[in-house]
Amino acid sequence: MRRLFIILVFAILCFGQATTADAQCKQQLVYQCATQTEKAIFLRDFNTKLKRESASDETGMKFTVVLNKGTQYRFSLCAPDGYQDQVVLTLYDSEHPENSKPWGSTYDKAAKTDRKSFDFQCGKTAMYYVSIRFKPGMGDKKGCAVGILSFVGKSK
Repeated sequence: MRRLFIILVFAILCFGQATTADAQCKQQLVYQCATQTEKAIFLRDFNTKLKRESASDETGMKFTVVLNKGTQYRFSLCAPDGYQDQVVLTLYDSEHPENSKPWGSTYDKAAKTDRKSFDFQCGKTAMYYVSIRFKPGMGDKKGCAVGILSFVGKSK
């Protein structure tokens, strides 16, 4: 009985430390990203666990958000050291990103450059989708990234 108790305590301690380390990664990234949005008001964060099964896999996470017509928003992306150029945040207006044109992205495919953020002037009140994932052919097996949605202003 005592042996079972010791094994159980050891397992709980190991699991708790792994969860705490992951949470700290995300909370530090949220704070870092939220404080870098100049002249914008923090609205929401998108915590993302990235996991890639193979080099061709583009797994990530997709979040829904309702945006209002006539409002300017800023989308920012932060990733831990070593991941900044491997992760991309993209805004879509369709549930199926592969079938719709993106409204904005932190990666410019034509110029092959990364941005930390982009602004979006909302033209219609609707549900939009935020996708955070590894770029095709990039990224390690797993990591984390944080997207930030901020309010910039209303159009007149």
